[in-house]
Amino acid sequence: MKYLRHLFRLAAAALVSAAVYFGAYFWVLRAWNAEDSLVVEILDIGKETAPSQERSDEPFQSVKVALAIRVLTGNRAGEAFSITATQMVGAGSGVELRKGRRYVLVADVFDDGSAQYSIADSFRAPSVAGVIVFASACLTVFAGWAGVRALTGLSLSIACLLWGYVPLAAQGFPPVPLAFLAAFFIAAATVFCVVHRKESRVVALGGSLGGVAGAYLLARLMTVFWQLSGLAGDSASLLATTLPNTDMRGVLLAAVVIASLGAVLDVGISITASMSELVEYDPDIPLPRLWSAGFRVGSEVLGSMINTLILAYIGSSLPISILISNAGADFWGLMNDPYVGQEVVHSLAGTLGLLLTIPATTSLFTLREKAVREKAPVTVR
Repeated sequence: MKYLRHLFRLAAAALVSAAVYFGAYFWVLRAWNAEDSLVVEILDIGKETAPSQERSDEPFQSVKVALAIRVLTGNRAGEAFSITATQMVGAGSGVELRKGRRYVLVADVFDDGSAQYSIADSFRAPSVAGVIVFASACLTVFAGWAGVRALTGLSLSIACLLWGYVPLAAQGFPPVPLAFLAAFFIAAATVFCVVHRKESRVVALGGSLGGVAGAYLLARLMTVFWQLSGLAGDSASLLATTLPNTDMRGVLLAAVVIASLGAVLDVGISITASMSELVEYDPDIPLPRLWSAGFRVGSEVLGSMINTLILAYIGSSLPISILISNAGADFWGLMNDPYVGQEVVHSLAGTLGLLLTIPATTSLFTLREKAVREKAPVTVR
């Protein structure tokens, strides 16, 4: 019966996800109001012109493709007509065009009234929404209320960042104080949703924020001694050009604060949960024994978390590392690159944050347990 119940819930999750997909599909099409782009469906694909032989050594070249399309958004929704679209070809470039699929069409209109069309990207928003809902539904099916609480904390964290931190940072608020404020709200929301023992929430919150503070201090020292400006990378340069008054080094440090928060929360909550279970199992456990047990639990969790943290940062910097290596840089040249230096700052600062979270959380929990025992009435046996 238990397996049938799970299968039924998975089927229900699939139906809900399908409903979300179709709902998102029609809602996005109705709400799409971009002036220079349309969502279109490709009805037929004609011949494409061969790339120019004059620049055959270029890695990316443009071709023209005859397309029959039907417009799905805007004032021309429902119209079908033929166009000639300009597409980029080359290794890993452009968008693979297939009949019956939906794409984002961009039109560049010139002064003489002529237009140049190109397929900018696939139309994937409804699929993304459907898959997210299905993954969330699966989490709730197999994890129950714990999964619901985890999703609630995640939703609050994303809302805090996307609708709180990012708009305020774009308006010119100092990035580092704003990051610590966001970290506090995210940590508080996560601890409140995930830690079900109310008396342990302050401990998990305090230990996690202590780890974040340690990560920030090490990151600040490294950026000063290594003379990192925070301008390495195309996105950072674009941000500095678009918003010239932005403190790019502050943005780098704010990224360290936010990025390290997830890992230190994991360690802090794991230690708090383990120590709470120990106290519940043996209320008279000696405090030194309780502290050492929590420290050992944190040390074992730390091994896997550091591996996860370092590999995540190495993976994010892998494309630029390959480019630098392809340019002929040796190991020391790779280490001297500012982009790699920024990723090292993220990795090492996050590692120190994890290290500091262990003694901070175990000490706070032990002190709280000591205060509880001192206030407890003495019973005569």
